[in-house]
Amino acid sequence: MKRSTYMLLFIVICTSIVVLMIVGKGGDSGLTPATSHTNKAGQGLAPTTLHLLFPLEKPAAQDEVIQAVENKLAKDGLPIKLQFTYIPYDQYWNKLWLNAASGEPYDIALSAYSNIADLVSKKVLAPLDDALRDYGHSIVVNTPDYAFQGVTINGHIYGIPRVMPIAEFQSFVQIRGDLRKKYGLPEIKTVADMDTYLETIHQKEPTITPYFYDTGRFLLREYGDVAFFAGGYLNAPVYIDPADPQLKVRDTYESDFFYHIMGKMHEWQEKGYIPYGPSDTSKYPDPELAFNSGKVAATWSVVMKQTERIDAFKAMLPAGELENVYLHPEKPKYLYTGADNILSVFSTSQHVNESVAFLNWLRSSQENYDLFTYGIKDVNYKLKDEAIVYDGIAPEHQYNPISWTWNDIRFARFSTYISPAYRKELRDWDKEAIVSPTLGFVPDLAPIKSEIAQLNVIITEYLPILYDAKVDWTPTMASFRAKLKDAGMNHVISEIQRQFDAYHASRKGERR
Repeated sequence: MKRSTYMLLFIVICTSIVVLMIVGKGGDSGLTPATSHTNKAGQGLAPTTLHLLFPLEKPAAQDEVIQAVENKLAKDGLPIKLQFTYIPYDQYWNKLWLNAASGEPYDIALSAYSNIADLVSKKVLAPLDDALRDYGHSIVVNTPDYAFQGVTINGHIYGIPRVMPIAEFQSFVQIRGDLRKKYGLPEIKTVADMDTYLETIHQKEPTITPYFYDTGRFLLREYGDVAFFAGGYLNAPVYIDPADPQLKVRDTYESDFFYHIMGKMHEWQEKGYIPYGPSDTSKYPDPELAFNSGKVAATWSVVMKQTERIDAFKAMLPAGELENVYLHPEKPKYLYTGADNILSVFSTSQHVNESVAFLNWLRSSQENYDLFTYGIKDVNYKLKDEAIVYDGIAPEHQYNPISWTWNDIRFARFSTYISPAYRKELRDWDKEAIVSPTLGFVPDLAPIKSEIAQLNVIITEYLPILYDAKVDWTPTMASFRAKLKDAGMNHVISEIQRQFDAYHASRKGERR
């Protein structure tokens, strides 16, 4: 969808809100404009039960929270009930496609920027353009253009992105700040600083594993900050360097950064900092619990992960401190894409309008967002200076859903352990970002879906082997690259280059 189309949607919706505000002033209803247009959006919808498919496990207290959500939906004129199915994360993405292919009656599901193009090419997802126009007023008005561009393929919108800090949001690793300070180490801003931290933990804290359950994404800030396509991070076969004057689509596995990241991961394995493999859970079946309970000193993170992890961490290690490490803050911070986690609707859904109407309700007010995200105030959580606290809330009533699938920075609340300064830093995260030429580009994989499928099989086979420090690197890489070439890597590169060149030319035309 072109920017002009987004602006037309914006103008239509703003006009509707102005009309509603004028009408509201003539009566005594006391309804806010947001509530008024939410009620209007519910008109014509039949009573519906939406089926939501999510990864991980059902959260505690979900039943009592969802009952309250359904009561509020009914009060607001939306005759919608909610039913949830949860799938273990390691099975989720495969099940997502299988459930759609088999026609299972699901409506809303988590998708992601890294796989939305693949899901669209397999016809798993429904376009949402019409539903957003008719039932998505609050979503359209309050979602940045660039976020919609991250879910738009061939002019159609295939999901509702969360609206959160997005510039280089995955370029992080989490460490124990209290351990860093204990040994007088500097803040970690380079790989050399990270080397020192891991070596110190290895030597002075023999019962703690220095680094676990991470594949080195944060190292891109040291070795090559790039935008990936047709997948996420090193699972993506191709990339573009935004600093490349030619903006060439290139092979991930022929790059210097791939070689250097693998070399560093091997080095840390050989020194005993990482149990092989970096994402293998055989040592700690629950890596998150291992980190929160003090068995691990560094683990994976994203820009918001510290805010999501802090309460569980503090419950187990009250004196501990978390630090989100972002290497080389002096280097450009790129806005590569406008989306990460996305809520999409299955192409097999019979309730596309109702699904969008529900998500619009969620994004319409602080009250609605709080109820679905945190639960019932003073039953599932408490507020202290606008921060979420659980003092006096029994564990079975502490509601912690996978809110990272629908976060909205306008409404997000933080733990009392997150300082006001850090909250502000997160809210302002994108303000100094540099817009990458890749922003908004999502390749259409339909013309190369056969090649992408073959490449994914080979990548899935070889990447775990290549992360192993014991691998015989030269012959293994030679075999890997040869198989990728035979599977059509060059065709994938040329097709994505063709699409990107057309996209980039159109964007330059819009700016003139």
